[in-house]
Amino acid sequence: MRKSVLNRSLLLAGMAFLGAPLSACNTVEGAGKDIETVGHTVEHTANEAGNEMGDAMNDLHDEAGD
Repeated sequence: MRKSVLNRSLLLAGMAFLGAPLSACNTVEGAGKDIETVGHTVEHTANEAGNEMGDAMNDLHDEAGD
């Protein structure tokens, strides 16, 4: 009895965990748009980080040259 309650609870928790992201996109097109948005965000963040690292390297280079 206790095992079936635990199994049922795990099943419901898993369904809720997996269902939440899927409910955000009702269609394959919606899922594609969501994935595209994430891709653009990751790309933008990576570009910003790269620019900051480049600026820091330039500053170090300038300090070493002084």
